Amino acid sequence: MGKQVVRDVMMTDLHKVDGLVCVTDALEKMKKEDVHILLVDKRDEYDVYGILTLRDIARKAIAEQRKLKDVHVYEIMSKPVLSVSANMPITYAARLLTNFNVAWATVEEDLKVVGMISLNGIVLFGDDL
Repeated sequence: MGKQVVRDVMMTDLHKVDGLVCVTDALEKMKKEDVHILLVDKRDEYDVYGILTLRDIARKAIAEQRKLKDVHVYEIMSKPVLSVSANMPITYAARLLTNFNVAWATVEEDLKVVGMISLNGIVLFGDDL
């Protein structure tokens, strides 16, 4: 078997949210869909994606004692997001995420986002690392 690539361990079930949504609604979506991350949609064709994680909510809203209903996703999301190729070997993806001190990246193929990858996913689902 050849080396594993990002496509082999990426999460393909993407959950999107608009950046103008309040954090309360985004958190409700996360709970309902049982996910810890949301892809924040681009505003237009020239924009880039963002991501919202539970960690963002904890660090940038709750820890700062902000009311979640008064905070918009765009205020606390991470943007721009690191992206990797679906064909990148997972060892390089892990190194890239680690070097930039981020846990998540979008996965692109033919200039389209086709998934998300995390350090946790690499560790949990990577074979023979």
